[in-house]
Order: sequence, then structure tokens, then C-alpha cells
Amino acid sequence: MSLHPVKIVSEGERVLRLVGAVLMYQSNVGDVYATSHPVLSDAVTPGRQVIGAGAPLSKGALANFANAVGAATAFTGFLPDNLLFSSPNVIAWWTPAAVRMTWFKAAGSGKLEGHGMAAHPALVFVATPNDWFVFALREDARPTPRTRLYHSPHFNVWDGGRICTGNVELPPTFGAEVIDRYERAFFRSHFTHPNRSNAVKFKGGMEQLWRAQLASADPAAMQRALVDSEETLQEAITRIAARATTN
Repeated sequence: MSLHPVKIVSEGERVLRLVGAVLMYQSNVGDVYATSHPVLSDAVTPGRQVIGAGAPLSKGALANFANAVGAATAFTGFLPDNLLFSSPNVIAWWTPAAVRMTWFKAAGSGKLEGHGMAAHPALVFVATPNDWFVFALREDARPTPRTRLYHSPHFNVWDGGRICTGNVELPPTFGAEVIDRYERAFFRSHFTHPNRSNAVKFKGGMEQLWRAQLASADPAAMQRALVDSEETLQEAITRIAARATTN
């Protein structure tokens, strides 16, 4: 087996030496097995390294490996106050309720188009390297893992909270340090189409809710219009994290 050269950049004069390898095996039904192997010098060809005989990877060794990788990939800056959850593949944060400038550009005659100040409920955003999601909060307070989530009342949001990206420019990098850029991408975009029915409790549906908000921003009316998603924050993050590992 040939190995491709990899350039590793580290601080100072540290030298990284290849000492072992982990081989992963997976069945067609998803069963996973791992073995740990030493890396040895080839007795026949000096200077060449080979993977030695393996042994089953113990849970302890796997935990140590996961901790080492997690430490290397963890967010290394100061944690934002609104950050709720952070892992290598998922971040979640909340933003308080606010009256914001809001833009609409729905297609078709008589469709909602224009901009103005409108009330937005407190929101929870969840992002992965390939997707982002949004949910509403009934209370304007930092949620806990057991806090009940509500459907986002916004256009361009699918069942399950996934945001339709369209031509929105997302941050080029993924991580807690760019959550403000995710928010700007969401709030400064044009909301173009409702993606689900029964997303709000309001006569005339989502479009009429936002027409009323543009006419007169009303935080209490927005809060009353929210519909329970039948998921807690922890349940939503667990579901989204599972999706992120399979994509």
C-alpha cells in the first residue's frame, strides 16, 4: 500500500512521527469494527514503513482517540454568550426576539413584496457544514436542552426546520466564530416563499401574518401565532447531528 505525502503544520519545532494506524471495517448493514496497528520499519526495504499486525480497538483506546481528535478540532476562541451547543459537525445558538427590518420578494401577482419593520420571535439556529436550520422559542430566554421548540414562522423554511438556502451566500467556513454571519445571511435575505402549510396559527396563514407585522410590528401577536414543533432542543440537535453524519 502506498502512502501519499501529507504536509502537517505545527507550532514551534515539534516533529510528528507516524507510530500507528487505525483500520475501520463496515458491513453492508452498518456494523463497524476497528483494529489498531503499529507502524514498523520494513525489514526488507530500509526506510520503508509498513502497517503491522492489528488487534481489536478497545473502547478505552477509542475513547482516548476521540478525546484527542475532539481537543484538536474544538473551538479555541472565547465562547459567544449565545452559543448553546458545539461539536465538530454541529453548532447551535439562540438569538433574542427583536423587531427587525425584513424583506420579502414573493413571486406572482398579489404576493407579498416589500420591506419594513416586523417582529421576530426568539430563535434557535442549528448549523452543520452542509445545512442550517431555524426554530422559534415561545419565551424570550436562553433555552435549555429540554426547552420546547416551535416552528419558525418564516418563509423559506421546510418541515424539520431546514432553511432553503437558494442563492443566499453562507459563510465560507464552519464554526462558532462565524455565527453572526449566518444570522446576517438569514435576516438580510429576501424571504420569497412559504415552504410549509400550518406553520403558524393566524387567519390567512403565514403570508397574512407577515403582512400584519409589516403594517404594525406586534411581538405579542407573533408569539401567539407560533406552532409547537413537538421537539425539544436536545431532540432537534440529536436528529440534525445524525443527519450530518450520514451526509
